[in-house]
Amino acid sequence: MVTVEERVTALETEFRTELRHLATKADLAKLEAKLETQLAHMETRLLKLFVGLMLSSVVGASSIAYAAVRLFG
Repeated sequence: MVTVEERVTALETEFRTELRHLATKADLAKLEAKLETQLAHMETRLLKLFVGLMLSSVVGASSIAYAAVRLFG
């Protein structure tokens, strides 16, 4: 039969083991900084992609307009 003291000891051991796996405020701060850096990088990449798409659209529309003027004008 398991005594109350043995159960308490087992629970304390399990509790101490689990505490080692919990994130600290410092861990969360590091994660937040890393995520902010990655978000800024992704925003920059998205902006570059958007600008590239807009320039492609302008070039494409200009080419079509030029071709139409040459063909019909």
